[in-house]
Amino acid sequence: MNIPDKLLNFECYVDSRNMAGIVDVTLPTLTYMTTSIVGAGVAGEVDSPAVGHVQSLTATFNWRSLTRDNISYAAPEVYTFTVMGDVQFKQNGVITSQNVTAVFRCTPKSANLGTFAVASNTGTSIEYEVDRLQIEVAGRRVLLIDKFNYIFEINGVDYLERSRRNIGR
Repeated sequence: MNIPDKLLNFECYVDSRNMAGIVDVTLPTLTYMTTSIVGAGVAGEVDSPAVGHVQSLTATFNWRSLTRDNISYAAPEVYTFTVMGDVQFKQNGVITSQNVTAVFRCTPKSANLGTFAVASNTGTSIEYEVDRLQIEVAGRRVLLIDKFNYIFEINGVDYLERSRRNIGR
């Protein structure tokens, strides 16, 4: 049995440039848009997810210190970030690893410049609105969300394909 152990390390790139100095990256949380079903024949209330429709996707980058380089990523532009990680696995006493890659297109939503305190990190962070997110594990695409192109794919199944056809796309 292949047991995932930990993320050994990662690198982050923006437009093919290495973003040295990143402490951590918080990837988006997938939360489906829902409506409540209430009425005759329903014993209570059911939140019904809209297939392939997710709420706002945000990613957050956290730095140790405020620098000229990281504040430049708060400029109101569209960025494509690539985060490449190495996940360690244990299998029958053997340690191995595989890559995991997240690629997302986004724009800055907010910038927390941090705190000035003696002998401390500033805790600078920038939050981004993500409109396209792709995740690959061991070289295989496992997730693609492209909001503007109406795509929601998990493990090769595009859950919006029928909907695109039905609306003439």
